[in-house]
Amino acid sequence: MSRAKVDDLKPGQIVLAIGRPGNLKATFGTISAVSSSWRGWRGSEIEHLIQTNAPLYPGFSGGPLVDVDGRAVGMNSWVFGRGDGRAIAMDVAERVVASLRSEGRIKRPYLGIGTQEVPLPDAVKARVNQDSGLLIVAVEPKSPADQAGLMQGDTLVALDGTVTKSLEDLYAGLRKIKVGATPTVKVVRAGELKEFQVTVGEAGR
Repeated sequence: MSRAKVDDLKPGQIVLAIGRPGNLKATFGTISAVSSSWRGWRGSEIEHLIQTNAPLYPGFSGGPLVDVDGRAVGMNSWVFGRGDGRAIAMDVAERVVASLRSEGRIKRPYLGIGTQEVPLPDAVKARVNQDSGLLIVAVEPKSPADQAGLMQGDTLVALDGTVTKSLEDLYAGLRKIKVGATPTVKVVRAGELKEFQVTVGEAGR
């Protein structure tokens, strides 16, 4: 079965949810929304979550969500209520499977900082060409950020070339970076723009 890329998905596209709760079944609906990321109940991040009004009955989890061309667009996951199902985009599912096959686990990049979005001073806005950044409110001892020299009170404005105006930007930047890589982190410290090299760690290790 061919796969559809998440960038090709649009609200309103017709989809079929397929499951096997005993016998093979299918339900009909459309894509309601495609989110860049979504925070789970335990705080974990789920990338590219597909929302659909195709009913997902018990036994549909793990089955494919397919478009009118027969391409798999996602993997059925769970349902919040009638007409409010969720599926994980195939891009994400395939990356997870590849990581499990090669590493035996999902390797998640980790910096070791706590942040909150803040507006930037006018003098800084002009220099970095953005209105907001991420204030570092906590740095875990001996974390990658700590070892690189990042400090509480720094304002993160870019990670490896990705502008970080919001938490979503930070998560998007981290998704592109492999554990063990050494990206450049740009911060504003005492009104000055500074760069640091951070060796990215693995969450939970």
